[in-house]
Amino acid sequence: MSLLYHTLSSLAVILVLPLFFFYCIINGKKTRGLGHHFGYVPSVNREEGRPLVWVQALSFGEVNAAAPVLRRLHEDRPDLDIVVSVTTDSGYDGARRQMPFARQIFFAPIDCWPFLNLALARIRPDLYVLTDTGFWPGMIYLLKARGIPQVLFNGRLSEKSLKCYGFVKPWVRGLLNRFDLICMQSEAGRQAMVSLGAEPEKLRVVGDTKYDGLKPVGEPEGFRLREALRIPASHPVWVAGSTHPGEEAIVLDAYEQLRARFPKLTLVLAPRRLERVGEVMKLIEARGLDAMRKSELKPDDSHGRDVIVLDTMGELAKLYAVGDVTFVGRSLVAPGGGHSLIEPAAQGKVVLHGPFVENVQHSADELGALGIAIEVADADTMAKRITELFEEDTLHAKLTEKAVTLVKEKKGASREMAGLILRALENYTNPIK
Repeated sequence: MSLLYHTLSSLAVILVLPLFFFYCIINGKKTRGLGHHFGYVPSVNREEGRPLVWVQALSFGEVNAAAPVLRRLHEDRPDLDIVVSVTTDSGYDGARRQMPFARQIFFAPIDCWPFLNLALARIRPDLYVLTDTGFWPGMIYLLKARGIPQVLFNGRLSEKSLKCYGFVKPWVRGLLNRFDLICMQSEAGRQAMVSLGAEPEKLRVVGDTKYDGLKPVGEPEGFRLREALRIPASHPVWVAGSTHPGEEAIVLDAYEQLRARFPKLTLVLAPRRLERVGEVMKLIEARGLDAMRKSELKPDDSHGRDVIVLDTMGELAKLYAVGDVTFVGRSLVAPGGGHSLIEPAAQGKVVLHGPFVENVQHSADELGALGIAIEVADADTMAKRITELFEEDTLHAKLTEKAVTLVKEKKGASREMAGLILRALENYTNPIK
């Protein structure tokens, strides 16, 4: 199977490579680290006695999950070399900010034998760690053939993915059992892996390491964040984060309903992709609302805007602390999938989301059972639920307390995961390959 995969992927690359290259040049996308995709990743000057761990984190969310684990690894084992590969620009930028201790940060090579082979020759890892469940078959086959142990952590499986994998179960089973250890976020995830044929003794339920990377914003910092947004103290705030096309219109419909009852309400709107900020600004201005990009707010701009559009990277997780209520996107419009609900929960906030949250279903169910997460289907239900929260102060305060308590109880997965990674290195004998 591995030979067939490598052969087919190599043939596909021969056909696709010229198109991919010209696409990058013409559109200006993927040009940063272009050579990395073809295996020319930064080499590491290996020192004898220093093991090296290669961690693959797909995008910004996976980087956030990996960061607390890798920080603990670095603290516990400063003699350990860590390199991190990512797939997206947001992941790369996030890794550069959060992982200054990493020996190298680069873009993952295309999952094709010649590129993978070159990358492995330049890195020579002693352990490969994959976050989430974005399987790269070619890499998995090559690592196993070279005798390099591989670990998966923060694993999760949506119902959709489980069904798709079910159609090629024998192949998936072979991939899963090439891992030395598979760490899942939940018991349901562990059972899903067993149903796909993973060997039970290789499975662990560790929890979600993202909780360890979340730090509640204190009152002084919260005040400074609100001040930076030029929102007067008397104005209630709704933060709608990580929105995707089609969702901003629904959020704005709900906002206009809410303004009839709460005329001072300020909406902080954060599109998931910064390149859509101009499009979102036009949508807001077409409704006659007073809107401003965060980067353009001036020190004397203190009267309070109707809508503030977040056009800066890496600030949303903290800015949830400014909201009296929050919403997380990629959940209102099919197929959706959802983004992190625990980021606003970590700031003690009630979070609204749409019905399409299969990528974060475990979090939605867990937070929903406590009333911290509330599912809404459209602008009307969104406006209704926010009105209830604003008018029922006692309920709102209880839910806030539950959110803070839950996040505190969930911390600790990073410590356990770091320990498991170190144990996977115990059989390491010769760090120079």
